[in-house]
Amino acid sequence: MSAVSPVIRDKFDSMPPDLQQAVLNTGMRLDTMADLMACLERVIAEGEKK
Repeated sequence: MSAVSPVIRDKFDSMPPDLQQAVLNTGMRLDTMADLMACLERVIAEGEKK
C-alpha cells in the first residue's frame, strides 16, 4: 500500500475515490507532486494495457 505525504495529501484527496484506490494499489511512496504524477502515469499506462 502506498504512503501519501501530508505535503500532497490535499491533492490526493481531491482525486476521485477509484483513482485514489488505483494509486494506493501501486505501492509507490508519494512524497512530492512529481511522485504523484509519475504514479498517475503508471496507473494510466496499466489501464491502457487492459
